Amino acid sequence: LHRSPAIRIAGARALDLAGLGIDDVDYVDLYSCFPSAVQVAAAELGLSVDDSARPLTVTGGLTFAGGPWSNYVMHSIATMAEVLVANPGRRALISANGGFLTKHSFGVYGTEPAAEFRWEDTQSAVNRDPTRDGLVEWEGVGTVEAWTTPFNREGQPEKAFLAVRTPDGSRT
Repeated sequence: LHRSPAIRIAGARALDLAGLGIDDVDYVDLYSCFPSAVQVAAAELGLSVDDSARPLTVTGGLTFAGGPWSNYVMHSIATMAEVLVANPGRRALISANGGFLTKHSFGVYGTEPAAEFRWEDTQSAVNRDPTRDGLVEWEGVGTVEAWTTPFNREGQPEKAFLAVRTPDGSRT
C-alpha cells in the first residue's frame, strides 16, 4: 500500500535511457496530488523527502500550479525549463501521474542536447511484478492493513475505509 513498483521501474528506466543515475539529477519535480504520492515516489526513486539541497519540487507543488487532473505537469515542465536555462549544464527529472497514483510518466531534461530522443513503455516490466487479487465484495474474517476516515465540516467522522487482507491473501 505504500509502494509503487511502476514508479520504481519507469523512473529507473527513464534515467537509464538518459545515461544518468538519480544522483546525477540536480533538480526534481515530483507529481504532488497528495503528500503520499510524493512520499511514495521519493522512496521508489531513492530520493530523500527532506533534502534542502534538492527539494522535490521547483513549482511548489500541485496546489500552486494547476490542480488535480488539470495541467500541473505542464507547469512543472515550464518552471523547470526556466530553472535549467538559468543554470546551464544541470539536469532535471520530472514525474507525472494520472488517475490514482496508477499512471506514470517521467521526463529527463537538461540544457545540453541529447544524442537522440529516447523513450520506452515499461508496462510489460511492471506487469511482471507480483499482484494481489482485489475483491469487490467479500465477507468474513480478515486483517486490516490500513484504514482512514473522512470527517465532515463539523468534525464528525462520516464513514470508514478499510484495506483488508483476506485469509487467502486477497485484498478488499
